[in-house]
Amino acid sequence: MIRITHNMMKNDVVYNIETHQENLDRLQNNLSTGKKVRIPRENPISATNAMLYRTRIEEIKKFIDNIEEGEARLNFAENGIRSIVDIFHRLEELVVQGANGIYSKEDREKIAVEVDELLKEVVQIANSKFKGESIFAGYQTNIEPFEVLKTKPAFADREVITKVLYKGDIGKNLRELEQQEYAPVNLAGNVLFWATNEVVIGNQDVSNYVANKNHKIRIDGKEILIQSGDNINAIIEKINNANIPVRASLRDNQFVIETTSPHELWIEDIEGGTFFQDIGLKIANQRPNEFANNVQKIGYNIFDVIIKIRDDLWKNDVASLGSEDLNNLQHSLNNLLTGLGEIGARSARFLSVKKRLNMNEVDMTDILSKTENIDIAKTVMDLQMLEYIHRSALAVGARIIRPTLIDFLR
Repeated sequence: MIRITHNMMKNDVVYNIETHQENLDRLQNNLSTGKKVRIPRENPISATNAMLYRTRIEEIKKFIDNIEEGEARLNFAENGIRSIVDIFHRLEELVVQGANGIYSKEDREKIAVEVDELLKEVVQIANSKFKGESIFAGYQTNIEPFEVLKTKPAFADREVITKVLYKGDIGKNLRELEQQEYAPVNLAGNVLFWATNEVVIGNQDVSNYVANKNHKIRIDGKEILIQSGDNINAIIEKINNANIPVRASLRDNQFVIETTSPHELWIEDIEGGTFFQDIGLKIANQRPNEFANNVQKIGYNIFDVIIKIRDDLWKNDVASLGSEDLNNLQHSLNNLLTGLGEIGARSARFLSVKKRLNMNEVDMTDILSKTENIDIAKTVMDLQMLEYIHRSALAVGARIIRPTLIDFLR
C-alpha cells in the first residue's frame, strides 16, 4: 500500500498547474502566430517537413520565372521570324513580277530598289536584341550575329550589301524548367537563316591520308575521335555514323563534306588535332564556319538569296529570276517555317510545364498550410477547455494547499 502524504498531494497539484500554464502559453502563442510549431523542438518532424515544402515552393516559383522569361524570348524571336516570313512572301511577289516578260529593264531596276530595302530590314531583324542580348547569335549574345559587307557592284548605282556573314556560334541558351530538365530559348543563326544545303569540297588529294596521332574533331557540336592509324575512309565512316546532319565522301580523291539539312557547316579541330588543316579545308585559328581560300564552298544563306534576286533584277536576268531565284526563295521560306514550328513546339512545352508547376505550387502550399498552420476553431476550443481545467486545478489547489501553523512560524 502506498502512503499518500499532504506533501505529495501538494507537489502533484503544483506540477499539474505548471503543466497547464505551459500548455496555455503554447496555445495562446499558436493563436497569435497562426502556426502549430514555433520552434523545431516542439515537433521536429513537422518543422522539417515544413522547411522542405517551403523550399519546394520557392523552387517552383523560380522555375516559373525561368519559363516566363523563356516564353518572352521565344515570343520575341517568333515575332521576328514572322516578320521575315512576311517579307519573303513579298519577295515572292516581286520575283514573279520581275520574271514576267512584260516588264522592262527599268521596271526591274525599280523592283531591285525595293528588294534592297527588304534585305536591310531582314538584316536588322536578324540582329535584333531582347533585353540587350542578341537572340540569334547562340552563346555570343553580346555581339551582332550578322556582319554586313558593302561594295558598289558594276551594275548598281550605289554602294549596297553584297555579303552577310554569321559571327555568332551554334550554342543553345538553356533555361531550367524543372529539376534536371532544360530547354533552349534561342535558335542559332547558322541554322535559322540558311536556305540550302552547304557543300565544302577540298582541293587536294587525300586518298593516302593516315592519322599520325589520336585527336578529335568537332562537327556541328558533335565530337568525333580520330585514332592514330585511321585512314581517310575510316574517318569518313566515323563522320557518317556520328548521327549529325552531314555526310562526308571522296570525289576524285578530294574530301567532300555536305549538310543533309539546310544549315551552315560548323567544323573545327580540337584538343590539338589538325585533321581539317592537314587535308587543306582550314587554316589555323579560323572560325568553325570559315574555310581556306582555295576550298570550294557551295550554298546560300537567306541573305545570299535576297542579294542574288536584287542583283538579277539589276542585271535584267529574267531566266534566273523565274527558276533558280524562285526555287532558292522557297527553300529559304521552308527553313524559316521550320524554325517557327520549332519555336511553337518549345512554347507548347513551356506552357505545359508551367501549368504543371502552378498546380504543384497549389498542392505544396496546401500541404504546407496543413503542416504548420493551426485549425483556429479547434485551437480556440482547446484553449477554452484548458482554461476551464486550469481554473479547476487552481480551485483544487487552494483547498489542498492550506496555510498551517508552520507556515506562519516561518
